[in-house]
Amino acid sequence: MVKLIITSSSLKAGHKKPRKLRDPKLNGKGVQQAIDLKNRLSNFCRQQFKLELLITSPMRRTLMTCDLVFSGVKCPVLVSSLPREQGDYPCDYGNKKSELETEFPHHDFSAIEEVWWTENETLQQVNERVGEFKRFLNSRPEKKMAVVSHGVFLKALVRSTDQYRFFGSFKNCECVRANLDEEGKLNVIF
Repeated sequence: MVKLIITSSSLKAGHKKPRKLRDPKLNGKGVQQAIDLKNRLSNFCRQQFKLELLITSPMRRTLMTCDLVFSGVKCPVLVSSLPREQGDYPCDYGNKKSELETEFPHHDFSAIEEVWWTENETLQQVNERVGEFKRFLNSRPEKKMAVVSHGVFLKALVRSTDQYRFFGSFKNCECVRANLDEEGKLNVIF
């Protein structure tokens, strides 16, 4: 069984119209939201949960959220395009792998291609990625992981459970715990 901490990145990125900016960085409010989440998770991550792997989307806002929330946690950070946001707006279109590797040299980008995002992605495609992501998680040797992703992807991930009716959507820097069994069934711990 895989035990997960699932968190959404802050949407507070760029300036007043962040959807028009390509892959914006977190703004001051987004940074503060990530720091606040770090403070809430600090004791749990260091003492009770003992993370073995961090997995983050290649968007700048998730990379920054991951760095801020999990600073001081000693485990590898794997960048995966599977939990990326639905490619709907310019802010959801990424930057090339080579650019991100320069900006975030302490992360492992080996799992993504140079151009890893999809433009005009359908919800069906997002749901297919959810299934692929669950299989990916179960294939990993690590059993205690944190995932930093985006609202639409995480909503689709939770929607794949029987618990969806109890859960609306992720807020900025919201966090839930979950277990993923070998058959791919996700159980969110409220």
